[in-house]
Order: sequence, then structure tokens, then C-alpha cells
Amino acid sequence: MSLMDTVWFLKLIGIFSSSFVLNYLLVKFIKIIPILDIPNGRSTHLHATPRSGGIAIFFSFCLSSFLFTTEQGSLFLIPLFLVFVMGLWDDMFSLSSKQKLAMTFVAGMILFVCGFDIQRFGIFLGHEVVFPFNIALCFCAFAIAGFSNAVNLIDGLDGLASVVSIAILLAFAYIGFKFNDAFLWYMTTSIISILCGFLCFNWHPAKIFMGDSGSFVLGFLISMVAIYAIQKEYITAISILLLAAIPILDTLIVMLRRTLQGKNPLSADRTHMHHLILEQQQGNVVKTVLIIGLLQAFFSYIGLGFKVRDDIIIFVLYLLCFVIFYFLLTPTKENQ
Repeated sequence: MSLMDTVWFLKLIGIFSSSFVLNYLLVKFIKIIPILDIPNGRSTHLHATPRSGGIAIFFSFCLSSFLFTTEQGSLFLIPLFLVFVMGLWDDMFSLSSKQKLAMTFVAGMILFVCGFDIQRFGIFLGHEVVFPFNIALCFCAFAIAGFSNAVNLIDGLDGLASVVSIAILLAFAYIGFKFNDAFLWYMTTSIISILCGFLCFNWHPAKIFMGDSGSFVLGFLISMVAIYAIQKEYITAISILLLAAIPILDTLIVMLRRTLQGKNPLSADRTHMHHLILEQQQGNVVKTVLIIGLLQAFFSYIGLGFKVRDDIIIFVLYLLCFVIFYFLLTPTKENQ
């Protein structure tokens, strides 16, 4: 089966065009759908900007699911729709961090029941880790909710969430192409095309943001392709720590730092990776986004290149990276 042909290419152009046009309309007719991001103390933009890009991302993905029909079916659109509605509601009326975590957890459970389930989590010290169904269900749902929130948290600079996500998705696209897997290939290339259409308006200075409806949908989709790749035994579960390193590292470091300081780990501040690197780069948004995107590409390359039989090696490597990044990215007291 040929994954790259003229029909595939034309469909991607259609998906890109759909994303481009929808984002253009959302910017052009801002008064019709007035979902705005008002600048605050943690913002890097100065003017009210539409954060309705998630609408274009979601509906463009629905189009791609129609164009690329595979054996997996479309049941995954049910939990994805739930995540989209939750994100859109948060963009319009606001939800608490706990509410968003709980709703993405429920969506993750539905996705698990829809067939994106894993119970084998790798080999550690020569022993395979296999969870019972109920524990695997909760673990996967929590991982999906956690990663979806992690992508939401890195969406703090123009183009950042899209660039990091593209770097992650390119790794999974390579896996899909390598194993001639139509679902994985079509899924990842479609999302990349959608993000490229979105980036035409989200690149600095951004005319539109993806909002929570976009970042949560994006995180959920990446979680889904990751679970699928693990399910097919193309990769092991622990390798996700490298293939999607930046959002996970950033979230874990920030939450640990807040906890050690006696703060709410879900509270908002300006100590995320992109905030600190942006300060080091003297406010250069484009340079900061490219640096973080290249860091993710580097981690993804390492994750793809690992050929080990025991996942404890990857886990130890990730812990080492975590410690290094923690100390490099922990601001001094006067900068907090």
C-alpha cells in the first residue's frame, strides 16, 4: 500500500485550505464569534486577540477524518468532541483547572473504551509491566488528561504549541511511514497540515490563538496517536517521555517547583519554560519558539533512535534530563 500518492497530497491540500480559510474567517469576522484573549500580567500580547482557533482546528480535523477513512473508524470523535466542547466553554465562560482535568479524564476513559487501550507498559529490569483492565483504564485516562493539560500549559507564546506539536507529530508520522500504517500516517500528516494552516495566522505577531478548545484537542489527538503506536508495539509506553518530552518536562517541573514552594501546583505563574527562555532571549518570541521546537525535535530524534530491550534505561535518561532542566529552569527568588 502506497501512503504517499497524488490523492493523499490533494487531500492534505484540502485539509490545509480548510484550516487556513476557517482561521481567516474567524479573524475577519471577530465580532460574530467574539471569543477574545484579553491581555493580563502573564500575557505577551498587548491587544485583545481572538482565541477561537480551536474551532478551525477541530472542524478541519473532522474533515480529515471524513477524507481519510481507515479500519479504526471514527468512534474517537465522540471523546474528542467532549474535549472540544469543554475547551470552548472554558474559552467563553472559564472553568477551573480541576474541572478541566476531570473532564479530560472522562474523555480519556471513553477513548480507552473506544479501543485505544493499552495494558502492557514495557519491560523494566527484565520484568514486563502489565496492568489489570481497571488500573490500565485509570492510568491511561490520567495520562491523556495530564498530557492534554500539558499542551494547554505550553500554549503561552505565538506559535509555540503548534511548533512543539508538529515536532512531536513528525516523529509519529515517521513511525507510521516506517511501518506502512495508514491510520498513523494519515492522522499525523492531517494534523500537521491543520497546524500549518493555523500557523499562517498564529505566527508572531499572532492574529489568532488556538485557545483551550484548540490546545486540549491537540493534546488529546497526540495522546491518541501515541496510545495507538504503543498498542501496535511500534514503540514502548516509556518512550513517550522522550517523543513528547517538552510538554511533559515543563508541566512536571513547574508543578514540582510550586509544590516545593508551598503553592497550589495548578496555579498560574510566569515560570514555565517558555517564560524563562523568552526572558533569556530578551523578549524575542520567534527565537524562543524555534529554540523550544528544536529541543523537542532533538528529544524526538533520541526517542526514535533508542533500541533497548529494557525500558529502565529510557526512564533513567529521562530522570537525568528532568533534574538538569529543573535546575536550569528554576528562576532565582528575585525573578519569580
